[in-house]
Amino acid sequence: MGNIEKLNDDTMEQVSGGTLSQDQALAKAFEHAGIPGGQVDFLKKVEMDYEHGRPVYEIKFYKGGYEYEYDIDAETGAVLKFEKDFD
Repeated sequence: MGNIEKLNDDTMEQVSGGTLSQDQALAKAFEHAGIPGGQVDFLKKVEMDYEHGRPVYEIKFYKGGYEYEYDIDAETGAVLKFEKDFD
């Protein structure tokens, strides 16, 4: 198994050209979670990674006692993974 390299937004934009920004990926997650204007209690993580050869934003935040975790496709904006747990 090869090494997985984590890349920042600038690197990903050079590679794929059509990559969403972090703000756009966050907006997709907040919209899906039904949180208007991104008014979360705590934003823990927003980072670019690769999953199955595709660029993906991994997002984690807290709102109203719940922990939300998202994987957002960095090219299409599709929600690939969603978890909501009472924390």
